[in-house]
Amino acid sequence: MDMTRKLFIALAAFVGAASFSFAADRIDWSAAERVSDGIALVRLSYDTPRLMKAQAVRVDLSDKSLFFTANGRDRRWGRPMPDYTNLIVRTRRVTAEEFLANARAPKSLGGRGLDMILAFNTALWTPCPEPIPTPYAQTHGLNVSDGVVVSSEHNNRVKGIFAIWKDGGADILTTPLDPSRIGDAWIAHSGWEVVLRDGKPLFKTGSGNGDLHPRTALGLSSDRHWLYVLVVEGRHEGVSLGADYGDLAEIMMSLGASDAVNMDGGGSTELVRWDEATQRPAACFMQETPPRRDALYIGVCRRRPDGAPERPVAADRFYETAIDADFERSAGIYHTYEFEDVRDTPPPEGYKPFYVSHYGRHGSRFQVRESKLNACAVMEEAEKADILDLPGKALLFRLRALRNAHQGMFECLSLRGAEEHKRLARRMHDRFPGAFSGGGKVRCQATTYHRCLTSMANFACSLKGMEPELDFSFETGESCKDRLMHLMYGPGDEALKESDLEKMADVQNELIRKFATPDRLMRLLFKDTPATRETVKDPYRFVKDLFAAASAYQSLDRELDGMDIYDFFTREERLALSRFQDCRYYVSMGISEEFGVRNAMTAKYLLSDIVERADEAVKSGGVCADLRFGHDAGLMPLMDFIGLDGLGARVPAAEAWKIWPLWKYVPMAANLQIVFYRNSAGDCIVKLLLNERETVLTGLPTFCGPYYRWRDLRPHLAKLAAH
Repeated sequence: MDMTRKLFIALAAFVGAASFSFAADRIDWSAAERVSDGIALVRLSYDTPRLMKAQAVRVDLSDKSLFFTANGRDRRWGRPMPDYTNLIVRTRRVTAEEFLANARAPKSLGGRGLDMILAFNTALWTPCPEPIPTPYAQTHGLNVSDGVVVSSEHNNRVKGIFAIWKDGGADILTTPLDPSRIGDAWIAHSGWEVVLRDGKPLFKTGSGNGDLHPRTALGLSSDRHWLYVLVVEGRHEGVSLGADYGDLAEIMMSLGASDAVNMDGGGSTELVRWDEATQRPAACFMQETPPRRDALYIGVCRRRPDGAPERPVAADRFYETAIDADFERSAGIYHTYEFEDVRDTPPPEGYKPFYVSHYGRHGSRFQVRESKLNACAVMEEAEKADILDLPGKALLFRLRALRNAHQGMFECLSLRGAEEHKRLARRMHDRFPGAFSGGGKVRCQATTYHRCLTSMANFACSLKGMEPELDFSFETGESCKDRLMHLMYGPGDEALKESDLEKMADVQNELIRKFATPDRLMRLLFKDTPATRETVKDPYRFVKDLFAAASAYQSLDRELDGMDIYDFFTREERLALSRFQDCRYYVSMGISEEFGVRNAMTAKYLLSDIVERADEAVKSGGVCADLRFGHDAGLMPLMDFIGLDGLGARVPAAEAWKIWPLWKYVPMAANLQIVFYRNSAGDCIVKLLLNERETVLTGLPTFCGPYYRWRDLRPHLAKLAAH
């Protein structure tokens, strides 16, 4: 069917207009916006037979500096979904922005370190639309990502496959891929229908085939020189009504395609590019706001020259980039410990390790009391008032699962927390075997809290298993607790007054209102009624409590088998609430301009213990380690007090996230290790490790590399402790 429509090709705005027939007239790609070498973008607008807006990208497949990648299997691949036990986990759902940002994050931060230019959604997935939102997706048909099979479930509705072969070629297939060829596929993502084959439309436009929907379609030129990515906006009355299969075929022909397939569309339609000016993902088009998290994406990337170093991350982009690399870091102090590959700067010749002084925060844990799960109580009140929308009911289902997992376990170490300390012990032993070989004393201290005692037990048992001759002693009690976590709320000249605590609470309330934006979540979860405003009296507090609950899930991923609620928050909300949590805890434990002096001073008791016990180990021998197990409230002031590199500056509470990302410095099982070396002449040197990474003290020169002479470091620390 021949249709005359107005076509607009634009850069930032419309720059030209002409009447076109989809099939008869080709788009002039010379007028397109250059996204990057080999990649161009056009924006399309049609008036008849209906309003329709679209965007299309052309990628030069002959440009060997470009390559394709896709997201793939989730770590829980093959398990039943926590919410939908009849479905199987294949991928974790993300938005196109999240996929692109994670791909570009440096490997050193846990990202993929790719120069990704463009990303778009592809394959079909379930459950969608879902009665219960889930972090996971089961993909339909054959789906191969970066050479790994993600799924191969048969589905009669899947009739087209877009494939990129390992040799660089590309195809659109109308029949199931021969099993013998699956190994040749680099990417093979299943779509709905092939709409164009050998330059001939397989459907007529306007005939009602496929109905009118937002669409994502992929096309190839006859010589396979060009890939075309088309996204069509739909379901927006007065703006764009969407396309059917025939429309896709004709638009694809006008773009220059010979073959085309309709991929997943509807609310899943997404096309995102990297904006070099802002150094952030920029949406070309997203059907839903906020964007839907989809199952599979393809990204177009530029190869780097062999041996080219990673691009440095600007200081003002570090925080956002790090969380893009791993969204769980937004949990701050609730983030589980990251085990990285670490390397030691070799000590000067002749020096060997003989003693380790250690302070470790307890490992991942259950929340300390039921009030920390207050969001669940609020949601239950909302359920009684019948003001929960469907997403709110789904959220309450998960919050109850979280609360049920806590019964009888409040403040206890989780299974992950136990493994964290076992593994830390193994890594310490394997890294400094000379300190533990041949027996010796290991003195262990812990605060009186269950999570610290259990952390100590797991660490010690692991170490004992590797070195049976070690002689362990264990200490706890109120005096031990006061050394390892001296709180400024107790008796003493440095104790905070009631008025000080009220001021601290006021600052934290100001911070949540500075960072949080609860409106979207309130609209998502609750009905808009007076009863809602009566039940959720303080939306800011509710969102704060809800994010704290979300942050707790990763510590319990084994107990909850992967169920979490992060997907209720957008990327921007996670970033903002992460910043709030960093600032909030900096107020109570850091050296903020508002309260910092007293916070830091609490560390002098712990520092005295470190110096005194190290003196004894150095002078008398026979002690190979002092192991302490406490809390963030002990470790964070200590790091500030001694001036670990980059952490000694005082800033206003609202700026703390810029210098104190808690996921990096005080996650679960965070630790400070002081490793002592000695040579045959008895000279002693030490180095400091924060979360197993070498670090130094601000303003105190080292002797060699990261190493200090103990005779220089000791008086410096002793002077601080005597303050």
